[in-house]
Amino acid sequence: MTGRHQIGKFKDQLNLHQKTKRSRQTIFGRRISVKDDDTSQAAATDGSILISVRELSKSFGANKVLREVSLDIRAGEILVLLGANGAGKSTFLNIVGGTLPASSGTMTLNGKPVHFDTYIAGSARANGIQRVFQELSTFSNLTVAENLALTSHQATTSRRELMRIARERLQVFPGNAIDVGAEVSELSVAERQMVEIARAMTEQGTRLVILDEPTSALSAHEADQLADLVNRKAAEGVAIIYVTHKLEEALRLAHRVVVLRDGQLHFDGDARSLTHDRLLGLLGATADQQHPSNPQTDGRRSQEILTVQGLKGPWLHDISIHVGKGEIVGIAGLEGAGQRELLQTVFDARGRNAGAIRSLSEMAYVSGDRKREGLLPLWTVEENVAISAAPRFSRFGFVNFSALKATAQSWLSELGLSHRSESPIVSLSGGNQQRALLCRALASDAPLLLLDDPTRGVDANAKASIYSILDQVREKGRSAILYSTEVAEFHKCDRVYVMARGYVVAELSGAEATKERIVQASFLNPGGADTPSGQNVATPDRSQLRNASLRRLVAWRSLPAALLMFAMFALAFWQQPNALSTFGLELLLQASIPLAFAVVAQMLFLLGGDIDLGLGFAIGLANVLAATYLVDAPALGALALVGLIAGYVLLAVIVEWLGVSSVVATLGASFVWLGLGLMVRETPGGKSPEWLAAIAEVKLWPLPLACYVLIAVALVGLWICRSWGYSIRLRALGHNRRTYESLGFSALAGRVTLYALAGSFAVLSGLLLTAATGAGNVHVASSFTLATIAAVVVGGASFAGGLVSPVGAVMAVVGISLITTNLGFLGISSEYSTAIGGLALITALSFRSLSRAQS
Repeated sequence: MTGRHQIGKFKDQLNLHQKTKRSRQTIFGRRISVKDDDTSQAAATDGSILISVRELSKSFGANKVLREVSLDIRAGEILVLLGANGAGKSTFLNIVGGTLPASSGTMTLNGKPVHFDTYIAGSARANGIQRVFQELSTFSNLTVAENLALTSHQATTSRRELMRIARERLQVFPGNAIDVGAEVSELSVAERQMVEIARAMTEQGTRLVILDEPTSALSAHEADQLADLVNRKAAEGVAIIYVTHKLEEALRLAHRVVVLRDGQLHFDGDARSLTHDRLLGLLGATADQQHPSNPQTDGRRSQEILTVQGLKGPWLHDISIHVGKGEIVGIAGLEGAGQRELLQTVFDARGRNAGAIRSLSEMAYVSGDRKREGLLPLWTVEENVAISAAPRFSRFGFVNFSALKATAQSWLSELGLSHRSESPIVSLSGGNQQRALLCRALASDAPLLLLDDPTRGVDANAKASIYSILDQVREKGRSAILYSTEVAEFHKCDRVYVMARGYVVAELSGAEATKERIVQASFLNPGGADTPSGQNVATPDRSQLRNASLRRLVAWRSLPAALLMFAMFALAFWQQPNALSTFGLELLLQASIPLAFAVVAQMLFLLGGDIDLGLGFAIGLANVLAATYLVDAPALGALALVGLIAGYVLLAVIVEWLGVSSVVATLGASFVWLGLGLMVRETPGGKSPEWLAAIAEVKLWPLPLACYVLIAVALVGLWICRSWGYSIRLRALGHNRRTYESLGFSALAGRVTLYALAGSFAVLSGLLLTAATGAGNVHVASSFTLATIAAVVVGGASFAGGLVSPVGAVMAVVGISLITTNLGFLGISSEYSTAIGGLALITALSFRSLSRAQS
């Protein structure tokens, strides 16, 4: 069935829906609760004072962002906090949440004074204060269940129990389809927001929940569920601070409204006395600014700059749309209906004029996930905006920086950000970051803009500016495709396509594009399936299901390590069939054992987002200490080895407290390890203790000892990284240290743990080398540093931290060790092994990048 036939069918369904009168009012599918029970609201204000702040102020240098704010927060109260972007809301919440100390003023918690010099996020959480950040604080490298367990007081190491508890906690959003075993990186923005809300709302002992723009990415149905949850929690005596730019939410939920303007308390009063227009006035806006006007068109069809015909994809089905020059086209529907997938697919096909998508125009894309896909976090606001315009002002490799700066400043001025142009982009509030990304798209001068929820987290005045700019975009002949979670914004559009479960189910133009028709079309069932209308599930076809297993295999991070190991084994067995024997396997694998322990040490560094450039000489020092002292002075030798581990702990303190890069710290430590080793034994010598040599001679059946040791090392590494009660925190620390600390955890404790474990494995590697060589030599493991880095990365680790694969790392160790063996079998000098190992590393990283691009 073609796209246009489908639209005709769905229009018939839509007209049938219109004949049915709804018995309740909705705002984009949201129930508007009539507050006829004043007693319940009044009761909320009778709660005891949980937090009291007096003359609270905060300054950053000469910039005073919070000015003598005084207010009380009561148990069981829903306090809606409003204010423009930059009004001081985030600063106030950071002080209450323990992530930022006040410059002056006082605060009491449960009647006890708070000392800001010792009040941190951990203190706030210990007192029952939970927070849902506007910039989500979930860890994308952890599973949903692990994210929920991260802050839980319930101690469990059973993954089955972990997942069961996670499913129960997610039932605050009934009927959700979130897989608790999936990594958060695989979830949509809305699903990640649901996970974070569930984590805060279901924590034991919670007394205050701070919700910062919690519905910015939620569908209407999910926002309804959150509203019910907020009211239930308030009825249980939990205080709620609710930050939103959606004024209908404020009126719907608030017991009390507080408005901040320019860092000062502008209004603090009962929500029952407020109206929508009154709130706009308090915020410094007007009703006319808030609502976008309908476009004026002459009815003639403009020149098409984008045509999509019969587009199919993993979650898209027979999509057909068109965009004309100077048109703003809306893509509406429930969250997860395929709108974002459509925008991303169109953007990926930019500049093509073949296949289902035909467009030769340039495009600029404003992503709905600014944290992962939008911001350049190390750059200033101006640099983030200017980057898109750089090609316009470049000639023969030279850039006209003055013109580039002027263009960026022009758009920043349009959206009221010119005064923050030199500020780091990460220092802006979420709403201001969104405005900066819109400036970047506009500065590109691309004829077609793809806007994914561009007003998410933006205040009323900024929305008015954006609506005005969209009018300018149209007047200048530029076009836009707009997806928004706020249906009122589609009034700005010339035409609106409504999506449901990956289909375009309606095309509405002009007067047809009313809020009621858009909402009704969003709930249509395009496939005729038995799926409930409120549930957005796009079902892949059979060919996609057949390819799912292959895609998962290709996406397996340890696949390059497995391929390398099996290829090296196959090559060895092909050249030397006797290598299949027990004795042959022993010879092949014995060199891998010390390296396997070393690779776990390096893996623990990468788990924390660090790297150890001194590992080889640390292992060499352990080897020298063991060969020199363990025979004649075992107590001294053991104490010296413990001292080496203590040296790693000292490195952790230096890196964490002094802010020294781990690369610099461990590079410097490598000279210390080398110098100490040469002081103890300048030339190779010494001997291995008998008990250590005896361990190396142990024989087991049916496989050689090396096989069991390698399997044991992989399992121990797996336990440390996956099954240990502390492992979730360690992976969270490595992935995002800033968020980790904002949740109240100690980065120092985590880093000391990782470094101490790494030092222990380095010592074990040195002991095994002593048993294998029977002597001490500080240079014996000098090649281990680069070999372990290669093995860990080939095995599936990320240099960014938080992502490692112990099993993959051990497989890579075996594969890399066998490279030298196979070169010997082939009669090639072993000097080439290092170059081949480097080639394997580059190949693995390239393969991983390609697999991510294809997934």
